[in-house]
Amino acid sequence: MEGNYNPLPAAALYPGVAVGALAMAYALTLTRHASGRFLIFAIWLRYVMQAFPETTHPPVYAGLSLNALASVAICVVGLAIVSNRLGVISRLPIVLALLVAIVVSGVLNGAYAGTMETLLKWGYFFVVALCLYDCVRRDGDVRIFGPLLFVFVTPLLLQALSVALGVSKASASDGSVSFVGGYSHEASLSMVLVTCFAVASFAPGLHPALRVGLLTASVIGVFAANYRTSLIALAPLAIGYITFGAARLFTTRQRLFVGAVSLLGALGVTVLAAWLLRERMADIAAAASSDALFKAPGEFNQTERALLSGRLYIWSSYLDAYFAGDDLRILFGFGPDSWFGVFPTYAHNTVISYLYEFGAFGAALIVLVWAAMLARTRHIPDPWLRGQVLFAHIGFIVLNFATMPFWQIEGIILYGVLCGYTLALTWRRVAPRARLMPLPATPHLVRRANAGRSG
Repeated sequence: MEGNYNPLPAAALYPGVAVGALAMAYALTLTRHASGRFLIFAIWLRYVMQAFPETTHPPVYAGLSLNALASVAICVVGLAIVSNRLGVISRLPIVLALLVAIVVSGVLNGAYAGTMETLLKWGYFFVVALCLYDCVRRDGDVRIFGPLLFVFVTPLLLQALSVALGVSKASASDGSVSFVGGYSHEASLSMVLVTCFAVASFAPGLHPALRVGLLTASVIGVFAANYRTSLIALAPLAIGYITFGAARLFTTRQRLFVGAVSLLGALGVTVLAAWLLRERMADIAAAASSDALFKAPGEFNQTERALLSGRLYIWSSYLDAYFAGDDLRILFGFGPDSWFGVFPTYAHNTVISYLYEFGAFGAALIVLVWAAMLARTRHIPDPWLRGQVLFAHIGFIVLNFATMPFWQIEGIILYGVLCGYTLALTWRRVAPRARLMPLPATPHLVRRANAGRSG
């Protein structure tokens, strides 16, 4: 499934990273909050480290890779910085219940290393969500999204260099070509680009041309990365922005008309894109008309095993192994990361993976987490922003049905941003004069009128 990794040449990689580092350093000057600066640095660091997989992926100390060690440091330092916001976690009881289920599954199966790794990823989620939440609560608006856009200079530039130099990665499943900018897998980069789209669509104070440029670059980047799951997941985010986000730029009387026209346009573009990509998406239609979804893995023929890059066969294998377990495994699963050594690759579906690893309790709770965050969007005061955030959450949920963003830190960052923003928008004890919605678009990346405000 990984295909052939093809790194960028050093003459392109290092200058690209250096330019991205300068952009990140400038972004640090645009926020006065420690939480904001740490959020910018932490996300940028993760994106950069993923561009050096040969260095950051192998274990270097006590069986831990540089990626793992960096994640531990991010969690420890980040939670210390936002220690005054830790009480917010108590408002996420379903997430806490999920963490308990993960621990129980790990203890019952003796999977202590996998348990710690899974909890570390959720710790990363809390760091991202709470840092973003803290910035919004301090400023009363989402000006942190402007500076945060600078962290995407590195992945966008590296991907552009890979396209310009013809450095691509061929998929082992169907031979298609992906431009991943030195990343080891197209899933990681495509999640970064979906995150870039989300942040650019929410960021206040952007010049319209800059916003359109970033949104377009994100979409083109996902196409170049050639990861179908992210292409499909990007559609709800795009529809949400075009229908609701763009309409917020108009007067109250004009919004309903503009929103309706934009929705029709977005649906038309979606249909056109589906038609243009009909050959690339042919597997989806074939899978929908096939009975392979209901077959045991031993009954798959060679053609069916290749559908959706092998996903139907992978899902069937996981489900077959899960239902063959005893009652304890049915309830609590086989333990965190228990698929290692049993299956050649991860499940490529969050619900199926959680079912196998954490049992019926874990799978039910992760679905309830998504449902709870969707329900929370109902409390966003601005109906147009409410629609945009709702569609962003739907896009993330779609992403989970053919890949596993919770297994990759890039996906954790995306969900942390969405949930942190949603929590901030729905906090009821808002100061009377605070603004928890993006400001109207202006020609500036960061509003000069707010430049002098301290944290």
